[in-house]
Amino acid sequence: MGADALVLDPEELARRLAALGQGAVLCVHQAELGEPAAIPGGVLLVLGAIGLLAPLAQRIPSCVEHDCALVARCQYVADFAREERSRSERPKSGRKFRVTEATFAFVEDPSLLATLLVQHPVARWLAERFAERAAWTPFALAEAWLAAAQEAAARPRRSAGGAAEATPDFDGSRRELAGCIALLVGLGHLAWQREGLLLRLARPWW
Repeated sequence: MGADALVLDPEELARRLAALGQGAVLCVHQAELGEPAAIPGGVLLVLGAIGLLAPLAQRIPSCVEHDCALVARCQYVADFAREERSRSERPKSGRKFRVTEATFAFVEDPSLLATLLVQHPVARWLAERFAERAAWTPFALAEAWLAAAQEAAARPRRSAGGAAEATPDFDGSRRELAGCIALLVGLGHLAWQREGLLLRLARPWW
């Protein structure tokens, strides 16, 4: 986790989204492939989960259809080709997101992010960790995440009463954890210190 890659304040995020048109499609791979001003994949996952973007699970457009500038050099293009041409076994869902009216409501009022983010399961998981202690190294935080993932895998997904448990999706990568950290730093709740070697609580969000 590099400090430079894990800071995104609401105003900057709103500016990037404002440059997009209604119905524009974003992909988790654009930032990792160096697309200028692309929003990090983990942040897209968080925005999709809190309703500021629409995650695409069906009728997902190919990269050519939404005019992605990375088509010529992206190794994931084949994943999103039409069924008759795609040979990829990687799932398509959860990797592309559409800009909606809710996105532009956030553009008009970036303070919406602070209200919605605290409801995200990863933000709640991080709140528990920083309530335990005020500073974490990225390595220690990653170890705690891995331990939580192992614990989640060993228990049922539903409580004894049958209600679904609101736990982070530990089945995937750490993208969403990184995205949540980036937004919490941007909101001023967390702060990077020692050139990215320490993440410290600046202002509680719980």
